[in-house]
Amino acid sequence: MIKKLLKIIFVLMLSNSIYAQETNENQVKEKSNPIIYGEFFGGFVGMKHFGFAGGGELNYQYKKSLFTLRYSHETGYVKKDSVFAFKNVEDNDEYAVLYGRRWLRNSHSFSISAGISSNNLKLSFKDSDDNYYYQYKRFVGVPFEANFKWFAPKKRSSLIFNALTPSIGLKLFGSISKNSFVGAGLVIGFGLPKEY
Repeated sequence: MIKKLLKIIFVLMLSNSIYAQETNENQVKEKSNPIIYGEFFGGFVGMKHFGFAGGGELNYQYKKSLFTLRYSHETGYVKKDSVFAFKNVEDNDEYAVLYGRRWLRNSHSFSISAGISSNNLKLSFKDSDDNYYYQYKRFVGVPFEANFKWFAPKKRSSLIFNALTPSIGLKLFGSISKNSFVGAGLVIGFGLPKEY
């Protein structure tokens, strides 16, 4: 009787452990990090006058959809009388929300986006008496951008280390409006550019 009871307990324990292993294998799903990263960019810009631009972004990717908040500052210059003297005659602050698509490979990505932006433009004028006057304009634009970036293809020691590992790439950006501009430059990102 005790032998039969021990056999039954042994079979029940064995069947429970096998069942538990099967359910764990079916239920275990690997969790991955969200794709979220910040960027800083800078380069040259063509407005009414040629100049420089710089700014920052916060990006979030869901599947292939990319959501972006962008701030950029553009400046335009004119040449003064002396050889290396320039005067800042245009300043634009852009606040934009963009939506686009992003395609990932093992160690690089490509994305395109467009959206809507609010712009604050300051123009400076000089009269015949060498007095400067400023004109301020607010307008809505259609911002756009295309990015090509490289980043670390494999997981490092921890996600925090991955978040501190930068990505680097090229950016083409601009805005279509009554005061359009287009620029190109370098971009450096920090965050999680892919699922690790």
